Amino acid sequence: MNSWSSHASGVRCVVVITAVGLVLTGCSRASTGQSGSGATSSRWASGSSPNIPAGAFPARVIRVVDGDTFIASASGRRDIRVRLIGVNAPEVAHEGQSTQCYGPEATEVLQRLIGGSSVLAAYQSGGERDKYGRDLWDVWSSGGSFIQGELVAQGAARARSYRPQTEFAGYLTGVEGQARSDRVGLWGQCPAVR
Repeated sequence: MNSWSSHASGVRCVVVITAVGLVLTGCSRASTGQSGSGATSSRWASGSSPNIPAGAFPARVIRVVDGDTFIASASGRRDIRVRLIGVNAPEVAHEGQSTQCYGPEATEVLQRLIGGSSVLAAYQSGGERDKYGRDLWDVWSSGGSFIQGELVAQGAARARSYRPQTEFAGYLTGVEGQARSDRVGLWGQCPAVR
C-alpha cells in the first residue's frame, strides 16, 4: 500500500469516528430533552448528575428559608432545618446578616425547584448535622434531578465543600466552572464574585 492510500484510509477513519461521535452526542441530548444551547443544565456542565443513593429517604419540603436552607419533615420528624451539602448560596437578610447580591434570586430558584414538594434526601458519611444543628442532606427532586447541581448550574449557589461531606464536590466544582464561564445567575449579576 502506498503512502497516499494509507493517508486517505486514515482520513476516512477520522471522519467516520467524528460522525459517530456527533450522532451519539445529538442522540443523548435529544433523549434528555436538552439542546446544545440555552439554559445550562447540571447534566451537561460536568458529566452525569449523581444518582439517587439506595439509602435515600422521602421528605416533604415545608418552607424554603434561603438559597441553601429549608424546613422539612421526614421519618416522623417535623420542622427539620436542612442545609444542602456542598453548596453555598448568597445570603438574604436574617439573624444579623445583610442581603448579598443574588440572595433573593437564589431563594426563588430553590423555591421553584423544591418548595412544597416531596423530595428524596440522603446523608453523607461524616455526620448528619452541622455545628448549628441543621441536618445536612443531599437532595433529589421527585423526577431525579440533583438539587445542588441544579442550583449551581443556574448560578444560584457556589460549589463549596465542607469536610467531611465531600462526596459530590468534584461534580459540583465542574458544574460551577460551566456556570461561571456562561456567566449564569450570580456569575453574571454580581461583579464582586467574577
